[in-house]
Amino acid sequence: MARGMRRYLLLGIILLVLLGTFLGFGLFAGRRIMLDLIKEQARSFLSVIASTQENMIFAEARLEDELIDKMLGVCSALEANLTRSNTTNIRQSFGFHSIAVFNKKTRQTILGSGAPFLVSDEIFEQKEPISFMYFDVANETFMRFVYVVAERIYQIELSAEVIKEFRTEFGINKIMSQMSANPMVNYLVLQDTEGILFATPNIETISRIEDDPELVRVVENRIETSRIEKFNDENILELVRPFIIEGEIVGIFRIGISLSSYYRHVRRTEGQLIALFVIIFGASFLLILWLMNYQSYANIKDLFNKTLGAIEDGVLLVDQKRMITAVNEMFCTMSTFDEDFLVGNTYVRILPEDPFDIERVIKEGKKVADEKQVFGRDLRYAAYPLFDKRQRISGAIAILHDVTTIREFEREREEAERLVFLGNLVANLAHEIKNPLNGLSIGIQRLTKEFPSEDTDYVRITRSLKHEIDVLTKTVNDFLMLARPKMREKISFKIGDILNDLAPLIENSIKDKNIELNKAIGADMDLVGSPHDFRRALLNIVVNAIDAVTALKDREPKIDISLEESRGEIRLIIADNGIGMDEEERKRIFSPYYSTKKSGTGLGLYIAQKIVKDHGGSISIKSHKNTGTRFEITFHT
Repeated sequence: MARGMRRYLLLGIILLVLLGTFLGFGLFAGRRIMLDLIKEQARSFLSVIASTQENMIFAEARLEDELIDKMLGVCSALEANLTRSNTTNIRQSFGFHSIAVFNKKTRQTILGSGAPFLVSDEIFEQKEPISFMYFDVANETFMRFVYVVAERIYQIELSAEVIKEFRTEFGINKIMSQMSANPMVNYLVLQDTEGILFATPNIETISRIEDDPELVRVVENRIETSRIEKFNDENILELVRPFIIEGEIVGIFRIGISLSSYYRHVRRTEGQLIALFVIIFGASFLLILWLMNYQSYANIKDLFNKTLGAIEDGVLLVDQKRMITAVNEMFCTMSTFDEDFLVGNTYVRILPEDPFDIERVIKEGKKVADEKQVFGRDLRYAAYPLFDKRQRISGAIAILHDVTTIREFEREREEAERLVFLGNLVANLAHEIKNPLNGLSIGIQRLTKEFPSEDTDYVRITRSLKHEIDVLTKTVNDFLMLARPKMREKISFKIGDILNDLAPLIENSIKDKNIELNKAIGADMDLVGSPHDFRRALLNIVVNAIDAVTALKDREPKIDISLEESRGEIRLIIADNGIGMDEEERKRIFSPYYSTKKSGTGLGLYIAQKIVKDHGGSISIKSHKNTGTRFEITFHT
C-alpha cells in the first residue's frame, strides 16, 4: 500500500478509536448519570419519609403528653372527691370507657365506673408513677393509662382513635399508601432487628437485617448504600439508609425504585449516541474519502488491474440491485465502453438484452455458461452468483473469454481444408483449360488479322469470341490465384505508390461513364509483401465500386479513395454512392463464389480479402441499400 494510503488508514483508525472512546464514555456516563438521578430521587423520598416519621413521633409524643396531662387532671379531681357519683360523672363527661381505683397493697378495687377490658397484675408492680399502653379491641384502638399515687392506683381506659387518626392522617401510614401509588416505587420498608415496622402493602417477605451482610454493615456503620436487586422478576434499585432519632438507630429504611424508565432512557440515550456516532463517523469517513478520493481510486484501480486486469478475460461485477460495481480493462476493450461510464450504471440500461444471463443467475442462484456474439465478437462466458455471509445472493460475476480469433481460425481452417481439395482440382483444371484458351486466343487474333472482313456478322462473331475467351481467361486466372499458396518472396512497397499507379487505369475505365473520382492521400505506409497482388486486390474493390455506380440514374455517380491515419492506424477507404447492399448481401460479400453480378465468378472480393490479410491488414465493409458502400482496409502502424 502506498504511503499516502497508509497515512489515511492510520488517520481513519485514530478517528475510529476516538469516536469509539467517545461513544463508550458517553454510554457509561449516561448510565451513571441516570442511576445517580434515580438514587437522588430515592434519597429524596427517604429524606421526606424519615423527616415525616421523626416529626410524627415528636408530634405523637406531644399529643400523648397532652393526654397524660389530661389524665393527671382527672386523677387529681378523683383524688379530691373520690365518690362513685363523681367517678361516673367524670367518665361520662370525658367519654372514657372505664375508670378503676385500686388499693396498691391489697390489690382490691376501691371504686370503679364502667367495665375495664383488662386489669393486669403488672400495674401493682410498676415503679414509675405514670405508664400507658395501646391495645386493640374489635378493630378499635384503646389506651390504658395508669397513675400511682400514695396507696392508690388509678387506671383509666379510653378510646385512642384520636391517636390512630393522627397516625393515619399525618403519620407513616399515609406516607406508605402514597408511596405504594407511585409507579416508580416498588416497595418501601422500615424495619429493625425485630422485623418490619412499616411497609407498603405489596411486601409479603423481605430479608432480615441479620441475614443480609449489606444491611448489617448499614446498621453497624450508620451509612447509606445502594444496589441493584431482583424484585418480582424485575431489576430495581434499592437504597438503604439508617433511621436515626436523637442519636439512636430506630431501624433502617429500604426503598426499591423501578428501573424500567432507566432502561428506557438508557436505550434511548444509547440509540441517540450511536446515531450521533454513526453521523459523526460517517461525516468524517466521507471527509477522509474526499481527501483520499483520487489516491484511493488509483490504488483500487491498480489492485483491480493487477489481479483481474492482468488476465486476458473480461470481468464484469454486478450487485443485487443490478448495478455495475466493477469491470476490468479487458471488459472495457471488448465492449468499447469507458470504465467511468460503466461503473455505477445499471446493467440492464447498458445491456438491455442481458447477453450474459445476469438476471437468470441472480434469480436462480446457479452458474450459466454459453457462447454468444456480443460487441461484434464471439464471446464464451460463464456467469456465477455471488453470496454474502448468510448465503444470500448479493450479485453476480461474469467472466468473458474472447474466442473470436479462435472461431475465425476454425472457420478459416474449415474453409482452407474445404478449398485444399478444390484448389488442387481447380489448379489442374485451370492449367488444362488455359492451354486451349491460349490457342483459341491466338487463333482468333490471327483470324482477324490475316482474314479481315467488313461483314457485320463476321465482326460481331469474332468480337464475341474474343470477349468470351478473355472472360474465361480471367476466370481461370482467378481460380489459379485462389489455388496459389501464400507468397514466399516479399518486398517492401508503399501503399501510396500503388494508388498512384492505379489512378490512370481507373480514370481510363471511367472516362466514358461520367463517374466522379476523388482521391486523397493524406498519409502513407510501407508494406512488406507482393505489390502486384496488393494492386490486384485494390483493383478488384475499385472495379466492384465502378459496377455499383454505373447503373445510377437518380444521382451523379461518385467514387472516393483516401488514405489517412487515425489512432495509430492507417486506413485505406474506397467508398461509392452506388446501389449498395442489404444485410444479407453484406454478410456474404466476401464468401467465395458469391456474386451479385450476373457475369461474376464470386471470387474477386474473396481474393481481395485474402490478399489484404496476407499483408497484415483487415478489411471491413459498411453498406446500405440504395445509399452506397464503404470498404475500409486497416493496417496497424
